[in-house]
Amino acid sequence: MGQVLVEIPQKVNRSYHVEDSAFGEQLLDDLQRYESDQTPAIVPPRRNSLKEDGDAVLGIWSDREETANEIAQKVRKDNRKVT
Repeated sequence: MGQVLVEIPQKVNRSYHVEDSAFGEQLLDDLQRYESDQTPAIVPPRRNSLKEDGDAVLGIWSDREETANEIAQKVRKDNRKVT
């Protein structure tokens, strides 16, 4: 006796009991065939692209002429004016 969990994007909570083993095998084959035809909804990141992804995210700061301290001082100075 085994269990198969199928998640679908609907609000349902149902349970089925299959007693006919031939029908159970056919059902599993159908589910397997459907799964292999679909691409996964979430594609995990590949390890070799983490550096590229990080560079893309941090790239907006990489070409700045100011140093991090200069930017921090400017932000603090602007925050003091707002009071």
